[in-house]
This record gives sequence, C-alpha cells and structure tokens, in this order.
Amino acid sequence: MKPTLLNRSITFLFLAVFLLTVLYITSVIIRIPSIGAVLTSDAEGNYFVKSTEPAGQATMKGIRAGDQLLEVNGKPANEFHNVIRYLTIEYADNVLVRHKNNTEQLFDFQKGWNGEHSLWELTLQLYIPGISLVIFFAFSAFLFIKRRYDKSVLLLIVFFISIGISYYSSAASYRSDPVGNSVLYLLLPMIPLLFMTFMNSYLQRFDDKFITKPALAFLFLLTSIVGVMSLLYFWTSLFTIDVYNYIMMAFSGVVLLCNLVCVFKLVEKFIKSRNTKLRSLFTITLITHLVAFTPFAAFNLLPQMFGQQQLLPAAFTALFLFVLPVVYFYLSTSSQLFDIDFILTRFKYYTALSFLPSAIIAGFVAFLILGGNSPSWSAWFGIFFVIHCGMTLFLYVKELIDQRFRPRLFKAMHSYQDSLDRFSRKVAKVMKQTDLEDVLRQEISALLPVNRISFLLVDQADNSVTPMGAQPEELITSEFLLGTMNDLQIGELIELPFGLGLVIGRQRTKYHIMWIGMKTNHTRFNSDELRWLKTMSNYASIVFENLFLIESIIHDLELEVRKEQAHSPWVVRLLFCLSENERKKLAADLHDSALQDQLLWYRKLEAIMMDHPLSDKLGQELEDIKEGLLDVIHQIRETCNELRPPLLKEMGVIEAVESIIEHTQMRVNFAVEFHAKPFMEPLNEEQITAIYRIVQELLRNADKHAQAKLVRLRLEQRLGKVYFHYEDDGVGMELDQLQASFEHMGLSGIKERVIGLEGEISFNSRRGEGLEVSIVLPEMTTSSRLERGISFDSHLVS
Repeated sequence: MKPTLLNRSITFLFLAVFLLTVLYITSVIIRIPSIGAVLTSDAEGNYFVKSTEPAGQATMKGIRAGDQLLEVNGKPANEFHNVIRYLTIEYADNVLVRHKNNTEQLFDFQKGWNGEHSLWELTLQLYIPGISLVIFFAFSAFLFIKRRYDKSVLLLIVFFISIGISYYSSAASYRSDPVGNSVLYLLLPMIPLLFMTFMNSYLQRFDDKFITKPALAFLFLLTSIVGVMSLLYFWTSLFTIDVYNYIMMAFSGVVLLCNLVCVFKLVEKFIKSRNTKLRSLFTITLITHLVAFTPFAAFNLLPQMFGQQQLLPAAFTALFLFVLPVVYFYLSTSSQLFDIDFILTRFKYYTALSFLPSAIIAGFVAFLILGGNSPSWSAWFGIFFVIHCGMTLFLYVKELIDQRFRPRLFKAMHSYQDSLDRFSRKVAKVMKQTDLEDVLRQEISALLPVNRISFLLVDQADNSVTPMGAQPEELITSEFLLGTMNDLQIGELIELPFGLGLVIGRQRTKYHIMWIGMKTNHTRFNSDELRWLKTMSNYASIVFENLFLIESIIHDLELEVRKEQAHSPWVVRLLFCLSENERKKLAADLHDSALQDQLLWYRKLEAIMMDHPLSDKLGQELEDIKEGLLDVIHQIRETCNELRPPLLKEMGVIEAVESIIEHTQMRVNFAVEFHAKPFMEPLNEEQITAIYRIVQELLRNADKHAQAKLVRLRLEQRLGKVYFHYEDDGVGMELDQLQASFEHMGLSGIKERVIGLEGEISFNSRRGEGLEVSIVLPEMTTSSRLERGISFDSHLVS
C-alpha cells in the first residue's frame, strides 16, 4: 500500500472522527453523573427497580432492587422519555419511589459540571476506560509508525481502536446517550469479526486462512442487521420498548456468537498446528482471546440474553481486555515467544490449589456483606471469581518473589545452591574414587554439623559391610544395610537407624554407600537439607559410574596390551584415534596461544618501526628481528598444519592427498605422480585421516631415506574397498632389513594404522630397485562401528 492523498485523507478523517467521539463521550461522562438504575415493568404498567450499578447515584442514595418507581420530575413514571425508551431514569432531576416497606421517598439528583460524581464512579467509568483507551491508541500508533503499509497491521489497529472506543463509550451508554449507545452497539459485535479478518490477512503469508469468506460475510451481515435495528431504535420512534428488549437480546446473542466462532476457529487452528512451528503462536492467541473476552461474555452477555441481572459489573469484566495490548505488543516486539506450556501448567496447578480456599473465603465475605440475608448464587459466584483470580495471581507473584528475594533473605537456602555449584565444579576434576569421596566429605562437613561421615561397601556376594567396628550403632547399621541391600537404588537417599545413607554407586555386586551420622545439635534433617543431600547423591552417583567405566576400559586395555599375540585391531585403532585428538588439541593450543602472541609482537614491532625515527643500523637490526618473527610464525603454522590439517573432512580423500603432495613438492627434489579415480561412496573422517597420514609418512620416507627421483601414487575405490599403491625409484632395501627399519623409518606406524582399520598391507623391495607398498582397506561407511562395546565415530578424530 503506497502513501497517496486518498490514504492520507482517510487517515485524517478517521482520526478526526475518533477524537470528536472521544471528546463528546468525555463531556457526557463528566457533565452527567450516572444514576445507574435499571427498571422493569409489570403487566399493569408499573415500573420497578431491577438492579442498580455499584457506582451510580441510585446505590449511593439508597434506591434498592424491588423499589417501585412512582414519579420522575414530579410526573408519572410512564411519561419520562428514558423510562419509556430505555427502562432507565438517567437525566432525571428527582424521582419518587416506594420502598418494599411501603414507605415513599423523594430522591434529588444533581446534574451539570458540579454533579455528584463519586470517586468510585469516575474510577470505573472514566479513569480506567480512559487509561485503556490511551494504551490501545498508543499501541496502535506504534504499529502504524512501524508497519503502516502492511494490510494486516492496519486491520489489527482497527481491531484495537474498536476495543478501546467500545469500552470507553460504555459509560455514555449507561447514561442512555444515543451516541454512546450507537458506538457500543455498532462496534462491539464487530470486534471479533475484525480479529478474524486480521487473522485471514495475516495467515495469507503462510498460504492459510482463518475462516472462509462466506462464513465471515454471513457474520458481517448478521451484525449489520442488528446494528441497523439498534440505530433505528436510538434515533427514531419506529419501535416500542418491547422491540428494544428483543434488540438487546439479539445484540447480546450476536456478540456471543461471533466470539464463540472466533474461539472455535482458534481451537481448530491450534489442533491443526500443534505439531508445527505455529503451535506456540496459536496457543498464545487462543489463551489471550479467552482471558480477554470470556469474563464479559459469561458474566454480562449471557445474563442479559436471558433477561437476568449481570453477575459482575461490565466495568470490571472489561478490565480483562488489558491483556490484549500487552500480549500483542510482546508478540510484535519480541524475537522469542514465552513458554506458554510452562505457564499453562503453572496456571492449572495454582488454579486448583486456590479453588477451595477461595470458595470458603467467598462464603464468609458474602455472609458478612449481606448480613443475615441469604446470599444469592450470583452474588456468591461474583465474589468467588474475584477472590479466586486474586489468589491465583498471588501465587504467580509469590513464585517470582521466591526466585528473586528468597536467596537473599534466607542465606541457608542460598548456601545450598552455592554448595551444589561448587561441588559440580570440583567433581569435574575428579579422576579417582578416593578424590570423589574427599570432595563429598568436604562439602557435607562444611554445611552440616554431623558426628560421622564414612564410606561403606555393602557386598551382596559376601553378605558383608566394610569397614565396620564393634560399636553398637555400627553393628545395628550394618545389620540394617544387609537386610535392605536387595532394595537399594543408585542415587537413593535412605534413612538409617543412626543417620542417613547416600547410595553413590554400584560396582558389580558391591554398593558404595556414604553414611552420614546424626546431627550434633540433636535436630532432625529438614526438607532443604534432605533435598540438597538427594541432589548431591545423584551427582556423585553419575561421577562414580563414569569413574568405574573408565577404570574398566583401562583394565581391558591393559589386558590387551599384555597379550603376547599381535595387537587387537580395536586397541590399535583406539590409540590412533586418541593420538589424533591430542594432535588436534596441541595444534589448537599452538594456534591460539603461541601463534597469536608472535603475531601480536610482529605488529607491535612493525608499528614501532613506522612511527619512530630509527638509525640505519638499528633499523636493519629490527628488520632482521622482523624477518625472524615471520620465520617463526611460518614454522608454527607449518607445525599446526602438520599436526592437524585443516578442513580434512570437507576436502575429501582425493583433495586431501593432492594437498599434501602439493605441499611436499615445494620442499623436495623428487617428482610425484598421482592417479586417482573418483570415489562412488564417501569415506568417513577416520579413513581420510589414515590415508592422509600414510601418504604423509611415505613421502617423508622418500625424502629422507629413499633418495628417489620419482614417486607414483594410485588411489581408487572398487566394490566399496579402498586400494592404494605407492612406488618409488629410490635405493630400495632388502625385506629382511625392512623389518629392522620399522622402528626408525616410520613404516611400522603405517602398518599399525592399516591393522587398526582391519586392512591388508604388503611391501615389495630390493636393493637398488625402489620400494612398493600396496594397501587395501575394507568397506566402512560414514556411520560409526561398534566393537567390544566401544563406538569409533568421526568425533574421535574431529
């Protein structure tokens, strides 16, 4: 939508109508105090007070429901315009009523700018609606400034302005003002329709729609009919009061119907999108709509449809509309949505928790307010609703206060959290079981005044508890543990006859238990202490299990290494993987520390040489130092690349071999011919690393020992297997000398790598005829393999 003269004119006209309407309604509210009495008539044409507004003059002066209206302004009640047209006594100067005890009383009402406005009346009918209107308008202005050319945003602005002006005009409608009535009866049914129109426009960007156009058009037609009938009644004399009653029922029904359709479509969209990225958006929108409109629909519209008294003042239920600008402003400005599922879980818990206390308190309050009279169910329900909402909100606020202030007010609680943080940092450095026990003993001794901290071993096989002495409490505790050892669970906190026990680990048939004795101050362990000890036990059990697993792996490795037969492939492979990890860490340390320091000193030296005048001799010396730093930087980079070639996995095996050949030929005197065929299946990082290291070692051997002039390499993949062939024209060697040279020339490392990958390798060489190496590696996909329960994945060499 482009800014045109027509668009500016429409915007200006809209603002002008909005401001004029607001000014007029404000003048009505201030100039005419609300009497707030709603009437009903019987078959004989007598008028009775049906209900009174809490903030109206009728309530303040003593007019009660059931009183009969006799005269208005000194004339019969059936001759007063508002009595005939709206069943109200607004604009009356005085009224004569007959109370239920048959006593008559004359009530005077002051009008004009000095009318009898109560603070409660101004709060409910001017201040709160006015503040809400300002908030809605400010939010709309913010959206208009940011996204004025977005159709969806313009519809949302109209939606919010309609809510604000409808709420604000309700005070004028109470006074039977025709403008206030017209605004309210026209805009209020349109609010859910405007929201559905906005959702249709917004969801177009997702190729979706909120409601079908025929259904929306039907609702607009139905709303328009009720609106036209209302305007005809307010501004003409075509209809009688009986028709007005039907118009009010139709108005309430249309508003309720449109809101129900809106909620139904939101629920439908929520169900359809519950497994998509729009789930949170529709959940928040649905909850917001329910919170904003359900109180008004349930406590005002439904009773009005059936001709009953409203359960709560509309000024109160309309306060829930404040949730709309808050939530939509948050959705418009925040990059992340709040966790609505977490909030709903808390809401259900707090609602259930506060239900019974709210019901009891509401019963007492209703009895105290109404005295000896039996309170009606509607009065009790209204009081209960207010108390229940307040208690639920209080529980929410209490949780926030606990999170922020409880650690400051109750230092003991805060020290437990500090202890857990400190313990988690210490156990990260634990390497042995005894270290773990020392950390546990230190933390518990620092916070709890206990007379004993010892570590026991409960052996199910031997039916024994060690170490144990001959003291009575030790014997009783030992007997208790033997009786319950079949029910022990790792991480469990058990109550012992003389203290507590933490089950921190299990090693085959043996349970490791930490025995915490009784407190020296002769008090029981409180709930915070028990919760802290339970958490400590869980932490310790995890660390213990990891330590036991590491010890088991090391034990298995030691057994394999001690065997006289050839090394097991999985052991060799694991050792090479660990070696590559250490190479990677060392390369990273060199790059991040030594290399960066050298670069920093190089830049400082360069800056000094440029910024300060130097003699020729000093300048030459500094230039030599500068060149020396460059050589050091180059050597460190070369070392890092040797330790861990960058982007090895991303390049692939062929490009990795080509890279090392290109790098080698820059500093050797022999030529290298490399022939490779494209690989149909990609190799995993472990295989690429192994081939890279093999080529690297063979080229290094050709440079240092073979005295070769030409090296030929061939690499290909057939039926999933990798075939590699090396050949040079160097001095060669006898095969019996080859075995003796393994420890000096690095060829043994090549053989071990191939064995670790369960491949095959053969050497062919004679004195003066060069060296040939043939390698075949088995098929191995990019996924990890499992051997002896150990997973060798690419992360081992990443």
